[in-house]
Amino acid sequence: MKMWLKHWTDSTLRVLMLPHVEHYTIGLSRELTKYVDLTLLSSKRFDTPSKQVILPSIPRVTGLLKRLYYKTYSYYYHIFHANTAIGGSTIGALDKLVITEHGWPDPGLVHDLYRDYYVKEYNALLYLHGHGVPIVTISNYSAEMLRKRCGVKVRAVIYHGLLEEFMDGVRELPEKLIILWVSRLIKIKEPLILLKALAKLSKEIDFKAYIVGDGPLRDAMTRFLNERKELTGKVSFLGKLPFKMMPRLYKIASILVHTASFEAFGLAVLEAMGAGLPVIVPRSGGAYEIAGADAISFSPHDPEDLANKIASLCSDRRLYEKQSKRSLERAKEFSWEKAAKSYLKIYESIV
Repeated sequence: MKMWLKHWTDSTLRVLMLPHVEHYTIGLSRELTKYVDLTLLSSKRFDTPSKQVILPSIPRVTGLLKRLYYKTYSYYYHIFHANTAIGGSTIGALDKLVITEHGWPDPGLVHDLYRDYYVKEYNALLYLHGHGVPIVTISNYSAEMLRKRCGVKVRAVIYHGLLEEFMDGVRELPEKLIILWVSRLIKIKEPLILLKALAKLSKEIDFKAYIVGDGPLRDAMTRFLNERKELTGKVSFLGKLPFKMMPRLYKIASILVHTASFEAFGLAVLEAMGAGLPVIVPRSGGAYEIAGADAISFSPHDPEDLANKIASLCSDRRLYEKQSKRSLERAKEFSWEKAAKSYLKIYESIV
């Protein structure tokens, strides 16, 4: 009992965080635990030294337990850090709340399957912003989209960092190109741009393409491949892979192609760069911001330009190695230590 009382009465800044994707949650929480007393409230366990409260992954029960947990322990936490406005809006103590918005909830840009969620997120975000809750986002592009499409002015832009397990060295151009694409198979990620580009390349270069992710466009992409016999055996769907498998996949790949011109950040782009892969991104959005102006880029929504950029990269050994070195240097600019220190400043400003 005395130890429990000491925990809740010492001067350490106590933070309750609702998690986001695994890369972000692990990276940020590992660093934050160096500065604050951090507790994760989640339905799954993460590989992090922070305290973790695990809730059963039953939607109704989880929601009830979260609200009960907030009500019971809100007195003991100085900060609530939520990674969605919906999650944050269930917390009554708005004066303790920080929201990280990992994009902008524009219902007009998403598949019907996700529209109801985006409407709820949009309304919750406006409510919290209207009550002065500090909103953080993950790129300057995302901040501008939040301003233009939602009327929300963010408190800060805090970039993601890079986990050490994704880091590798300089690459050499292989005999056979392995093209990697990583994201959800939804309209806003524009995966069909990749397939159309690959169809144009099929007679020019020897390649194998791996598509990581799943979503409602899987059937349309499969139909496209069935209609393009020149792509038979060249493209494989790997589905949604466990987080721990991704470093190995980056290691065997030759390049990462990213097609989403409305991307808020592009964690796969940063992780691929950290692994030494040249990346090709659209000349628009957060992925272009993260990759940097010296990365190879193509005109948004233009599969022919993308095909030309892939062909140029894989036919020039010097260019390939130059881009590999450039990726590594660019990736060093992003760290979870920087992110944690930036969040700490925001926490301290509202305590």
